[in-house]
Amino acid sequence: MKKIILLTLAALMMVGCDQQQFANGITKDDFGVCIYDSCEYLIAAHGYKGFLAHKGNCRFCKERRQKELKELVEQLKEK
Repeated sequence: MKKIILLTLAALMMVGCDQQQFANGITKDDFGVCIYDSCEYLIAAHGYKGFLAHKGNCRFCKERRQKELKELVEQLKEK
């Protein structure tokens, strides 16, 4: 009986090893990227808890910044 319990505990410990765990019990597998309001956001969900944060390298914001920069350069050239 002790061998079965030890084998079960060892198997459970090995299963939990492939997930990287972050603060508050959030694992690497709980992270994702979603698009909301034409921006990219990181989303982390863990049970009923979660958070949404704007990505620092959002491709949509990058495109908008480049477009605004081109318009600004054109305006400065006209003056």
